Amino acid sequence: MTTPQGSQSLWRANLTVASGTALSRATGLVRIIVFGAMVGQTALADAYDAANNAPNVVYELLLGGILAASLVPLFTRHMQDGDDEAVNAISSVALLVLAVLTAISVVLAPLIFRLFSLSPAKNIDVELFRDTGTTLTRLFLVQIFFYGLTAIASAILNAKRRFFAAAWTPVMANIVTIATLLAIPQITSVDPPTLNETANNRSLQWLLGMGSTSGIIVMSLGMIIALRRSGSRWKWNLDFGHPAVKQLVKLSGWAIGYVVANQVALIVVKNLANPGSGNLDAYSKAYTFFSLPHGLLAVSIATTFVPELARAAASLDIATFQRRFISGVRLTALVTIPASFGMLILAKPLVAMLLQHGNFDSVATVNTARALTGLAIGLAGFSVYLFVLRGFYANSDTRTPFFINLFENSLNIIFAVVLVKRFDVLGLGLAFSLAYLISAVLALFVMQRKSVEFRASAVCVGFVPIIISAGVMALVVRLVSQNIGGEVGLDATARVVISIVVGLAIYFVMLFVLRVREVRALIARIN
Repeated sequence: MTTPQGSQSLWRANLTVASGTALSRATGLVRIIVFGAMVGQTALADAYDAANNAPNVVYELLLGGILAASLVPLFTRHMQDGDDEAVNAISSVALLVLAVLTAISVVLAPLIFRLFSLSPAKNIDVELFRDTGTTLTRLFLVQIFFYGLTAIASAILNAKRRFFAAAWTPVMANIVTIATLLAIPQITSVDPPTLNETANNRSLQWLLGMGSTSGIIVMSLGMIIALRRSGSRWKWNLDFGHPAVKQLVKLSGWAIGYVVANQVALIVVKNLANPGSGNLDAYSKAYTFFSLPHGLLAVSIATTFVPELARAAASLDIATFQRRFISGVRLTALVTIPASFGMLILAKPLVAMLLQHGNFDSVATVNTARALTGLAIGLAGFSVYLFVLRGFYANSDTRTPFFINLFENSLNIIFAVVLVKRFDVLGLGLAFSLAYLISAVLALFVMQRKSVEFRASAVCVGFVPIIISAGVMALVVRLVSQNIGGEVGLDATARVVISIVVGLAIYFVMLFVLRVREVRALIARIN
């Protein structure tokens, strides 16, 4: 049973993660603002996005999601038993595999970039697009090893209930990248820089590629320092036959299938975005906006709840596991549903306020806002879906998430192929949202079959007052946003800020009126 001290510790951890993640996301947003101002929404921007996607996909879908979800429960259990040898064996084998995969990926860079540019825009030099993209891809793929190192260190620290470093070190990576992007005018006189200029300017190639990679290296060094300060004394133990390593391999077997399914869906969606047209950059930037509330709010909740779920599962404490799981799902919905409504209404002024500077023009703003509109609809579904999957991982079940994820990706591909023809980049966002909303509901009902006392229908009914509160908030925000401010500059800033402040006030009033218990519990625990 969770003690009051345990609850306070959990919520303090939530606030630590949330504050660090907030600054990380803020600096990440500054990074894409600077990139947009320097490069615009051009063929080079699409080449950069496709190239940068390779290591990011490995981190987000394998290390940042599935592998890390497997590592936290494993590390938690072995640390509870004082089995440092198991932790060292898992870490050593994982690092060796990462080094090999990174080397292979760099060699296969032309093929990897080609997969993300199978259907390039017709109005660009395809060979030049692919040559430039391949060069950048080679420089970016080095990040895979350091993303992996960061993920392993983060999993160990999370298992030790130390969340500060993982939340704050990405800030350093963003600062390094921002600094290098600001140096672009010093490297080239072409404004904005083009594919041709990048292909013929080796300094510009290294600035774009190694600027981002250097940031990731700095981030991993920060995690290593934090790991040392936590008292961890890692030792090399390359034992492929260790029981803990075998268990990781068993868990990762289904995780590999999970990643393959995600990769296939991602490749299809990226190619449907018509690389080189600017749509790829629009979708990517829209996804960055979309991921802000998810990363700041939902990930903070998941990061601190997962170790608790893993401990409850390891102790066979079903009651505590279900209580924590339901609390996590409801809190995730509580913070992401209003964010979804808000982004849906404020998509265009939000994008204009932050991105429409320098070489990022009004056409790029409209394109990015359309993609964000589609994505915003599925924010709550996306966040709840990922939290539910972590519930399976906490029970060392990676098989069930594989099949649920296979279903989700199949839906995403089908919807994307159908909707992109009519709605273009908006259709890609809608496909993403529909797939995750449907799959989130499915995941809850699958969890119900796995747990005797858990009722998915009751959880879904609990979303109703939250949706009503967010709906009323959305109506008020729409009225406010239509009557104040403008589309760009300070007018857009006033429009967005006032709308958000008014919206939050209305939302919390509605939550109290409808007596949504999660908000009362949240405030009580924070206090």
